[in-house]
Order: sequence, then structure tokens, then C-alpha cells
Amino acid sequence: MSSRPATLGQLRDSGWKSVPVKEEVRRNAVAEIRAGDPLLEGMLGYDDTVLPQLENALLAGHDIIFLGERGQAKTRMMRALVNQSPYYQMDRR
Repeated sequence: MSSRPATLGQLRDSGWKSVPVKEEVRRNAVAEIRAGDPLLEGMLGYDDTVLPQLENALLAGHDIIFLGERGQAKTRMMRALVNQSPYYQMDRR
């Protein structure tokens, strides 16, 4: 992989385009679904209820609000969505 741009000019010259976070999350979800990978890893017991609704909301570009009692993996789902970003994974190496 090539080195990262160090200046704004190099970033512009690289052809990079700014994308809203919602669109990036949607693109990552589409890629995961097309690859046949699970949308969120480690979510047990939500395969028939929450995950299909979350998948539909992401594909449709809807805003998402997680509501529920304590301990129902709301934060874990949000963090798992963030971890889908290839840029996030690249920075964590």
C-alpha cells in the first residue's frame, strides 16, 4: 500500500473525495452483505430480530436509534459498525 498523503494538496491530488459517515457505513454494510460475511460479529441471539432490522436501516440510509434495557448490546453494536471501516482497521494496526 502506498504512503498516506501528508498535505492537503497531496490528498486532493490523490483523488480522495469526502463522503458522509452515513454513506460510508452504508457502503461498508453493502460490501459485507455482498461478501456473505455477517454484518456484526459476536451478536448472539439477535439473528432473527435486531440484525435484519439494522441491516434494512443501513441499506436504506435511515437514521438509527438504539433503545433498550441495560445489557442488550446497544453500545457493542454501534462499536461494531464503526469497526467495519477499512480506515479504522488500518489505523489500529
